[in-house]
Amino acid sequence: MTLTLKKTSIDAHQELSVKRKHINVFIAGIGAVGGTLTKLISQLDHSLYELNVIGVCNSKFTQWNPDVDQLLNENRLTEGNPTNWDAIPDKLISISKGNLVFVDATGSEIVAQQYQNLLDHGVHIATPSKRANSFGQDYFDGLIKANNLGRAQYRYETAVGAGLPVISTLTTLLNSGDEITKITGVASGTMTYLFTQLQNGVPFSEAVKKAKEGGYSEPDPRDDLSGEDVARKFLILARTSGYKFERDQINVDTLVPEKLISLSTEEFLNQLPEYDGHWKSRNAQAMVNNRKLRYVGAFTPEGINVGIEEVKGDSPLGGLKGTDNLIQIYTKRYSTSPIIVQGPGAGREVTAAGVLGDIIDIAEVISD
Repeated sequence: MTLTLKKTSIDAHQELSVKRKHINVFIAGIGAVGGTLTKLISQLDHSLYELNVIGVCNSKFTQWNPDVDQLLNENRLTEGNPTNWDAIPDKLISISKGNLVFVDATGSEIVAQQYQNLLDHGVHIATPSKRANSFGQDYFDGLIKANNLGRAQYRYETAVGAGLPVISTLTTLLNSGDEITKITGVASGTMTYLFTQLQNGVPFSEAVKKAKEGGYSEPDPRDDLSGEDVARKFLILARTSGYKFERDQINVDTLVPEKLISLSTEEFLNQLPEYDGHWKSRNAQAMVNNRKLRYVGAFTPEGINVGIEEVKGDSPLGGLKGTDNLIQIYTKRYSTSPIIVQGPGAGREVTAAGVLGDIIDIAEVISD
């Protein structure tokens, strides 16, 4: 009896292994998030799905069927075919058999412009990039329509809260017949990091450099400091909630001095210390009043506003540390006490893990 049970157990395990669904993945942007995602995929031992990285690229080079171990050891992509966004989508479409997931970790407008074509031809997409969803409303509607038609899945959970379940929470609420009435909170782990560093006595310019080096900010920190990152996130939240908004309808408070807007990234970082006194004074003034600086966003059907606020030191927003986000979701059912989603909202590890979660989510839908 014991021998029979052992054999049955082994046979079941082998049968499960044979039936693992093969999911092919192409990763555009093999830097902080894309590189970490590649590592996570190489380490993944999933009982139902086998993920294969069939291609990677950065702005200069593209490699098909790359040596993943070598790629991870070198920690960068320094050779391959020239990256050509006129050719890459065509090849992806030609090799797709319904199990190909395209990951865009570039933040590039050119790459984001490929989404509709890829989805229409059956290539699934998982992306932390905010670009495509913050193009015109019509483009966003087209991507969602392609997803809803079922030919290809489109996932962008990590575009708003890194690994936090913000988009999925909204989707669950909407699918249950609820209505989103307001969303408020801090949606930038970068901004939380900067202001908590400032409160700890770190000069603002030094905090910005540390955020860039740690992978918490965009490659050009002005994309965060301008408020554009948060504006796009709240635009995505509003659109996902079923409302129609264009980018020019959002009121945005920028932290980038006008004199530094047109400089190169290096020049910007070199001249930013000139403004450390301003931020030291502004932070001190807030702390005297037992308040803390936070970069806050707010969406209602009437409009979207993002900018600096002095919040109470003992409030949930005032208590944020590290790279934490805190999103409050009000609905018809949750009208007085909102649903709160809180946790790290920036960082290569949590973002890459969130993208991997989206890939697995796609795999579950297409596994039949």
